[in-house]
Amino acid sequence: MAENDNVSWEAIAGNSKFIELKNKKRNFLFSWWIVSTIYYLLLPVISGYFPETFNVKVIGPINFGYLFILSQFVVAIGVAAYYAHVANKDFDRLTKQLIDALK
Repeated sequence: MAENDNVSWEAIAGNSKFIELKNKKRNFLFSWWIVSTIYYLLLPVISGYFPETFNVKVIGPINFGYLFILSQFVVAIGVAAYYAHVANKDFDRLTKQLIDALK
């Protein structure tokens, strides 16, 4: 905690690297939040307005409804893995550049 006493938060907030990091992260998170929310809300919409869609048999007793519900888990894991990839590649690089610029 003692080393944080000399931190100029105004300097960090005004730094171009911080602004770039904040904008990239906000755009990434907001866009994927919208996409995943729409995908999630397709489940009640399709089941409510087109219930016969979920009764379509795909393989034996497995129907489209089961596959769609399971795909929600796949999409959630995929989004999390993609976020980890982007965070490691871009956000961490920008954070390092910000720290180096502030030294």
